[in-house]
This record gives sequence, structure tokens and C-alpha cells, in this order.
Amino acid sequence: MPPAAAQVKVRVQARDGKILGPAPTVRQPLLSVRNVLTRVTLIKDCPMNNGSSGTVVPVSKFSEGVSRNAIVVQPPGGTAAPGPYWLQPPAGLGELIVELHLTEPSLLEFTATAFAPDPVCASATMWVLPSMQLLADPGLVLTIAGLYTTVTASVANQTVTIQANVTMMCGCPITLQPPPAPPPPGEAPPEPYWPSGEFEVTAQIRANGGLDVLSFPLTCSGTSTFKGSLDLKPGTYDLWVVAVQPAETNVGFARATVVVP
Repeated sequence: MPPAAAQVKVRVQARDGKILGPAPTVRQPLLSVRNVLTRVTLIKDCPMNNGSSGTVVPVSKFSEGVSRNAIVVQPPGGTAAPGPYWLQPPAGLGELIVELHLTEPSLLEFTATAFAPDPVCASATMWVLPSMQLLADPGLVLTIAGLYTTVTASVANQTVTIQANVTMMCGCPITLQPPPAPPPPGEAPPEPYWPSGEFEVTAQIRANGGLDVLSFPLTCSGTSTFKGSLDLKPGTYDLWVVAVQPAETNVGFARATVVVP
């Protein structure tokens, strides 16, 4: 009788964020598994469950099942206590349990592909033995670095208005600080764990094919939204938006073409 399949629970978490879950901006992550020594691919681009992104809990509520990739925050305004927070994975969600039919100890590479919106990857390599059951929470957590960043630009006369949308890779929002007026009754406030002061969002504009670069900051104007405007001479311009969370080494990038008539 052949040995039972080895099983490994795998999760994908954003760096300084939550499990890649059901946020509308986040595509379902994919998982591949490859035998490093034989170069045989055992699993190729298998969709991972993204039904929930987990729960942020205070550091005092540590349990064996929390992700060891803590979320660290120092929001102003008393919206949340500064310091580390644990992420409690959702039971049975936000994971993939892979079955591996192995006949000998195997050095396996687990690679998760997420989208920012272009593909980005994270991987880990470890030995797995036949029949091994690695199913305890939080599982093998693959950490996706970066920021999900998109940009749009509009032109009125010779004024170019730039709007960038920046979120964590899990889709969690970046909260305007200091916080605006309280939300209307019955409407939940945005999560306070990713305050806008932690992020630097910059627009870079250059004439198409030119070397001169005009760089200026975009200002957070609302949840996950950064804006700025400037006047340009008629022409075609390359627009780059660079979003950085320096404390966590997270970077997002988006580009567009702007035509000023």
C-alpha cells in the first residue's frame, strides 16, 4: 500500500498586513510547489482560498495559532494603541492544504503568486517527508512584500490631476491621518492599523523619451487615495507613481501616459 499523501497548510500574508483575502482590489493568490532537486513541478498555479483575511488582535492575546508575522503600527489620534499586533488566521479560510504524493524525503519550494496588480511572488524552501502532516495554524506563511498601487490622470486645459490608489497587498485600506469626521451612524470606520503618515507617495513626470524628471509628493485625501496636480506644457508625458512604506520596506509602483493637448 502506498504511503498516505503528505499534507502542508500554506497561507499568504501581506508584509505588515493581513491574509490575502476577499478585498475587491486583490486577485486570488496562486500556489505552486516544485521539487528543487529533481526540478519536477508538483503543483502549478493552484488558486488559494481567499474567503477571509483574518483578525487583528492585541499583542496580549497571543495564541499558538497566530501568525508570527506581526503587524506593527503607531497611529496618531488614539485610533489604535501603538505597538505590535498579532494576526489571527481565519479557521479553514485564507489557506490551501496541499497534498503531496512523495516516495522519499523531498526538498520542496513553495511559491505564492499575488498581484500588485502585476504578478509578485514569495517563496520558501523546506524538506517534506512522505506522509508528513503539517497542518497546525498558522501554517507555512509566505509573506508578500509591496503595496497594491494604481493610478489615473485627467487633463483639464493644461492642468493634470493625478489620483493614486494605494493599499496593503491584502487590500487593507490606508487611513487618512488625522482622521476625518466620524463616519455616519451605522457605518463602520476604516481600520486604523495603516495610517497615512507611514506612507510616502510620489509622482514622477517626464516628457516622453526625455531625461528631465519632475517629482512631487501626492497628498492623502481620503481612504487609500493620494492626489496632486500640476500644469504642464502641451506634449506626451510618462507618469510614474511610487508608493513607499519605509518602515516595512514595502514599495508599490504604477505608471500611465498623459497627453496634454
